[in-house]
Amino acid sequence: MKKTIKSLSLMALLVTTVFALYSFVSVPNSGESIQAFHLSTQSEKSCKVTVKYQDGDPAESVTVTASYAGLTGGQHDFTTNSNGVVTLTWDGNEIKALYIKGNKYEVSYSNGKSYTLTLKQKNKYE
Repeated sequence: MKKTIKSLSLMALLVTTVFALYSFVSVPNSGESIQAFHLSTQSEKSCKVTVKYQDGDPAESVTVTASYAGLTGGQHDFTTNSNGVVTLTWDGNEIKALYIKGNKYEVSYSNGKSYTLTLKQKNKYE
């Protein structure tokens, strides 16, 4: 009987803790979309990377594949804009490497920073 009471007390404590923690989660305003609310509650990080060729020209409309570290790892493709700029995003796992035009670039990027990456190709025709 004592074990049952202890078990029920422990479960009640856990349920109370969960409800208490959820009371601190913000609820979207009537004008805010559920998707925007969902994205704002994630710990998404980002940085801007300017990708250039060795001749200094921007690498426009180039696919940048980010490879993520960790158990869940994976890859995600991004595309540079007409100025060669791309915004990379990640949440739990850090980006460990970028693959661009058949080459691997090992990187260590921090949230909110801006970087310049010079490609191994001299120009867009290589």
